[in-house]
Amino acid sequence: MLKNKILSWINMFIMAIYTIPVAYSIWFVGLFDKYSKIKYHIAQSWATVWMWAARSKVTLIKNFEYQKNQPYVVISNHLSNLDPMMQFKYLKIKWVFMAKKEVYKLPFFRTAAKSFNFIKVDRSDKNDRQSINEQAKVLFKNGWSLMVYPQGTRAKKDSFLPFKSGAFHIAMDNNIPILPVVIAGTGDIWPRGAKYLKSGKAFIKTLDPIDISKYNKENIEELVYETQEKMKKVYLELVEKVK
Repeated sequence: MLKNKILSWINMFIMAIYTIPVAYSIWFVGLFDKYSKIKYHIAQSWATVWMWAARSKVTLIKNFEYQKNQPYVVISNHLSNLDPMMQFKYLKIKWVFMAKKEVYKLPFFRTAAKSFNFIKVDRSDKNDRQSINEQAKVLFKNGWSLMVYPQGTRAKKDSFLPFKSGAFHIAMDNNIPILPVVIAGTGDIWPRGAKYLKSGKAFIKTLDPIDISKYNKENIEELVYETQEKMKKVYLELVEKVK
């Protein structure tokens, strides 16, 4: 047990050191082309090292052969800080995240967020949706996707938190399909609050994309709930495979 903890601490230290040159490499490339594929490949190398550090066995299950160059609003349940790296590595979709404005006050994280074109969110501004849509429009126009965790926070492995509707509104406002993704097992590999990673099994499953053009503002909440329940059912099936 002690040996595994020490090994995990070493891996985490290596990752922390490796993250610095990766972030500044992406920043440098961005000086010439904000949406260069080179950024994606650099980030892929970073995610690969994270998978090495996690020492986990990952199984990707595809319900649908999604188009990797098609912009999506990707939505997923959220269990661990490991989720973004694992999903970025295995789904191979060029995406960015939304980051609250407070992140931009931190020197290193500000550079990383700007370099990778994260969408800046001001949670204190009720009218921030227009700014988010303007940023998202540019992102989609350049062939990149947006990754959103509609549960809003990491959930315990025996809990499936309800979805917020923000991601669905972004998809509707920009007429971009939604790609649902379900992940299981990462809550055991890197539990919330844990300081080190453990080896283990994880599953990622993609569901059929949702054609958002078939919905409107009147029935979007119904779509949110239906999607949540469909993904919850898949999650419970994957949990059984993790055991």
